[in-house]
Amino acid sequence: MSETAVQCPCGYTIEDYRNYLLLYLKKEMEEIDILCPNEYCYLRELGFLKFNVTETGEIKFKKGRFYAPFVTWNATRMSSEMTVKILKQHLIDITEKSVRWDKVKRGAISKKPESQKEVLS
Repeated sequence: MSETAVQCPCGYTIEDYRNYLLLYLKKEMEEIDILCPNEYCYLRELGFLKFNVTETGEIKFKKGRFYAPFVTWNATRMSSEMTVKILKQHLIDITEKSVRWDKVKRGAISKKPESQKEVLS
């Protein structure tokens, strides 16, 4: 296991940011889920990325977070300091290297003001 590896509570070892699965299902919530790569994982969802789509169509990243069970599991295996350092870097790498923001931008739900929406009669 490498220095940057963490482990899901299901036992799956995650070597680096490329091992996570990303799911952009919650478009209306402007959220990308970070999933365990083990399809049989009982926890499955390990964290999320939140962002906003502005009226001009630009994406503004808000926050990224891993959920407590995943963080706590790793903090008990390693130290809390090491876990925070590794997972923080994983979030940065996922945000900067894994997410294809151009595709997210194209798939984002339009945020036109009500006055600009076309009314069908």
